[in-house]
Amino acid sequence: MTEATHIKVTAKRSVGFYIRAAKSFLEGTTDKDGNEKAAVKNITISGLGNAINAAVAAAAAVEREGIGNITRVETQYPDIESGSVARGVAQIVIDVEKK
Repeated sequence: MTEATHIKVTAKRSVGFYIRAAKSFLEGTTDKDGNEKAAVKNITISGLGNAINAAVAAAAAVEREGIGNITRVETQYPDIESGSVARGVAQIVIDVEKK
């Protein structure tokens, strides 16, 4: 299997931004200069904390529109260090394969 393109979702951007990004990775796109960007076969969408909803929405939109299939969903609770304190934060990792 080829290495998947990783989309790290944050709470700073809108859900629509990540849906468009996921779709353009799986369908391919043209950049500003007119150069073709080839489609990728696999993407991994991940989000921490408040970004989990956006990550799930992006993966679900890609599957709903028939562009890709969700092949794996993994949840974790990694420790994130903030100064001298380590706190657990919820994380989701979703693998999507192009149809």
